Amino acid sequence: MVPTAGTGLLTDRYELTMLDSFVRDGSVDRRAVFEAFARRLPEGRRYGMLAGLGRLLALVEDFTFDAGEIAWLREQGVVGDEAAAYLADFRFRGDIDGYREGDLYFPGSPVLTVTGTLGECVVLETLVLSVLNHDTAVASAAARMVDAAGGRSLIEMGGRRTHEVAAIATARAAYLAGFDSTSNLAAGRLHGLPTVGTAAHAFTLAHETEEDAFRSQVEALGVGTTLLVDTYDVAEGIRTAVRVAGPELGGIRLDSGDLAEEAVKARALLDSLGATRTRIVATSDLDEFVISALADAPIDGYGVGTRVATGSGHPTASMVYKLVAIGSLDGDSEQLTPVAKKSKDKASVGGHKRSYREYDDRGLLVAEVFVGQDESEPDGLTRVQVPLLRDGRTVHTPSLAEIRAFAAAVLATLPADARNVAAGPPYLTVTHREEKAVTAETDTKKALIVVDVQNDFVEGGSLGVTGGREVASRISAHLAKHAGDYALVAASRDWHRPGETNGGHFHEPGESPDFTTTWPVHCVQGETGSEYAPELVTDAVTHHVVKGMGVPAYSAFEGVTEDGTMLADLLRDADVERLDITGIATDYCVRATALDAARAGFRVRLLPGLHAGVAEESSAAALSELEAAGVEVGP
Repeated sequence: MVPTAGTGLLTDRYELTMLDSFVRDGSVDRRAVFEAFARRLPEGRRYGMLAGLGRLLALVEDFTFDAGEIAWLREQGVVGDEAAAYLADFRFRGDIDGYREGDLYFPGSPVLTVTGTLGECVVLETLVLSVLNHDTAVASAAARMVDAAGGRSLIEMGGRRTHEVAAIATARAAYLAGFDSTSNLAAGRLHGLPTVGTAAHAFTLAHETEEDAFRSQVEALGVGTTLLVDTYDVAEGIRTAVRVAGPELGGIRLDSGDLAEEAVKARALLDSLGATRTRIVATSDLDEFVISALADAPIDGYGVGTRVATGSGHPTASMVYKLVAIGSLDGDSEQLTPVAKKSKDKASVGGHKRSYREYDDRGLLVAEVFVGQDESEPDGLTRVQVPLLRDGRTVHTPSLAEIRAFAAAVLATLPADARNVAAGPPYLTVTHREEKAVTAETDTKKALIVVDVQNDFVEGGSLGVTGGREVASRISAHLAKHAGDYALVAASRDWHRPGETNGGHFHEPGESPDFTTTWPVHCVQGETGSEYAPELVTDAVTHHVVKGMGVPAYSAFEGVTEDGTMLADLLRDADVERLDITGIATDYCVRATALDAARAGFRVRLLPGLHAGVAEESSAAALSELEAAGVEVGP
């Protein structure tokens, strides 16, 4: 189904012109490491789902050039005689490691690591990216639709909205992400997918009457079939369908109109006709947002076409394939030098990386980190990558059913707010886990600041932030594992005085707060709202800081400890040089604290996944401001 005997020409010209140069200058056999990763997720997405590995590995094994292809390349001036001879015996003989198909990924996740000679690795770029970008875009969108459907069945039916070969890959990617079936017969045969389908509007229009069409379909497919009832009038179509098939009719399909309203009316009519077990299937330009909006409608299943086949508005995962390490000219495989791009907005991180994940006591994912090629394996974390190819031959061969089950399991490691279809920042950003210090002196130079994780700032509070309780739980999990890494742990709280506006911070009685300089009453001394949220375990907190006593205060650096010591003085007295900051809210008190810390000369890191913001736009602006101020907010 490709225009070549092998897959060697499924590449871009510049890959072979580079190969030609490498052959000429003698560097073609240098050891090399390339990585595939995404610098960012599509706007508003909180995670991605990797797909296409099964297809890719087979294509890599078949990446060869026959005599006719090589002759054509020479005729076109793509390669010279030496490179032509190199290609005559070419196949990939290196190693590939990566995340398992169906796994989650985030900005910076090294989802694929290709190791081999420079020549054999460089020519795989287009093949790797064309497969992963397409299939991953489909699976990532499909996973969101599966969540939105809430257990209701999903049919992939996008074959008419994409390339005929891409349609097969689309069906496979959607199925592994959790779709139940496909309308594509080629995908059904090739990948063993369940296939479904009955009739289009043309079938009804081809008959004299709707009843004739329904009777013909029922005679051919049985009463368990699904009848399309909206060619003319929906209500009359339902009555005709039940009259023809009886109350045991399998299902009806709605493909137009206000689907929520039509489904309610259809369910009531079916029940009144005794067809209480007849399913309602909805189609018509569905995506995760429409499906989510239909959650309360009496719909039993959805058919999704255009939006799943095109990644629900994001038809590519925007992955890139970059050289990250290069061997010496003498081909010594033991000597690999990290290399990286420094281009504006396209910088990469050099070196062969190994990824690890951290989970809390409930099994929820709380962090993903990587270590470099010469760094030791971190304790207590789970390795993400697995061997995929060795010496050019596939060693990782899960069935599609196993991939599908794995995808469902890893999705379950995300908290509910990260799986919501509402737009938000990436749930995690992959960071470099610095080697743990080996001297007590270094250990004493790092502190953790927990900003304002209080009842009034989490869900249900007077200024509750969505995701606040989840962040509190993640901070507790972080403390449980890493409290010993810090010289001290300080937790701040707003501690406003009762019975006053606290210097104009609270709105005046009888007036409304503007939510910019004046706020609703919150975190008043002695009241429940000022206490730490119950999800935050404070056993490891060594110093409690309070702020805002009679005055507006956002930064923890405006607060004092129980003995009246300012936070900055506390940190300097402990010889702290580095700060990790967590808490609520990203766009207000966390922002102010991190900026003050940077201004005070501390090296500051905002821990990904351990802070929550009031609004997406203002949180994004805050992160940009912090990064500009020298705060580490992620790669």
